[in-house]
Amino acid sequence: MKTKKAVFSISVGGEIIWRLGTEILHHVPNSRPDDFNAFYEQLKNFGVRNYSKICLEHCFHLLLNGQMDEAKRQLSIADSWRYGKQSTAQSQMKKLIRAYCGYLDYLIWSEKKPSAPGSEEAGSNREMHSYFRQASVTLKEIVSQPGVWDPFVLSYIHMLEFYEDEEAALQLLENYAYNKEFPSNPNAHVYLYQFLKTHQAPPAKLIGSLRILHSLVPSHELMLELCSLLLHTKQQSDLEEALAVSMDLLEFSSWRCDMKAWECLLKIMKKLKKMKCKDAVKKEWDVRRSLWISLHYRNYIGRKDSLHSVQLLMVKRDVLRCTGEDNREYFRIALKVERGGKPKKDRLREKKEKTATQKKEKKKKTLDD
Repeated sequence: MKTKKAVFSISVGGEIIWRLGTEILHHVPNSRPDDFNAFYEQLKNFGVRNYSKICLEHCFHLLLNGQMDEAKRQLSIADSWRYGKQSTAQSQMKKLIRAYCGYLDYLIWSEKKPSAPGSEEAGSNREMHSYFRQASVTLKEIVSQPGVWDPFVLSYIHMLEFYEDEEAALQLLENYAYNKEFPSNPNAHVYLYQFLKTHQAPPAKLIGSLRILHSLVPSHELMLELCSLLLHTKQQSDLEEALAVSMDLLEFSSWRCDMKAWECLLKIMKKLKKMKCKDAVKKEWDVRRSLWISLHYRNYIGRKDSLHSVQLLMVKRDVLRCTGEDNREYFRIALKVERGGKPKKDRLREKKEKTATQKKEKKKKTLDD
């Protein structure tokens, strides 16, 4: 028991020295790369529990300083490191180090690859292909295991696209997005959608990918693209879905004053009205009415909109008209601003600028006289 406590205290003490020491070195103006290397080498022998972690951090430091070969050597050492019975934490760390081994091979491959795939240079570059094989074997092994592997997936996809293996790339992205054993990850659906869009997949596939993203992150910026795709199908059910998606988006604080989102909603409502589907708009509005009145159409919000953006105020007014809501105060504010032509804030600024210009001209005239 005493031995275990001693090992634990040494491990904790070693980690404190490691964390504090690296912070101090980063903030010392005259510290050199050799100082870091010497410090990391000493730390590795201080406590075996942190050996792999220190090697990995040392690798990151070497990469930042452009020492890619030495970084690869450090990762190889960390990958082959063994000490005692392997715990779950050690197993996870080993998996992470294996992932970075593949990622480093990918970085070296990226440096050696030519700008154009399929060129003579690409065909004859054996060293480049060797690094591709090493990286692809490691990365394929890693990304097939449940986890969040975003940078490693993107690296592997980049290589597969360079060699024009679109089928393998699509299979990998679909497994990463749809495999139920993997943790929920919105980025996986973003990557899949971007890949499908780049390779001109049919709209149904694009919509399917974005629908899942909507269920995970209804405030994602790609929801505007989902609305656009649903609008183009010209199906009533898709238009109703687009209405719900756009209204979901505007219920998030980051989107409340976004002009594109409001214009998208207005476009959907007008299209439903044109198709004589007013009931769909009314049904959706009735569900959300109390929230939307307090969120978007209170009197002080109308006055605030009138000061900052006339265009936004008018679009919001038109949306309100489409719902059939009789909000007289908001309409009155919009009408007053519309007649004035410009927000009060802009008119005051212009008045001040005009007065200042007149004063300058008067002063200049006096001096000239």
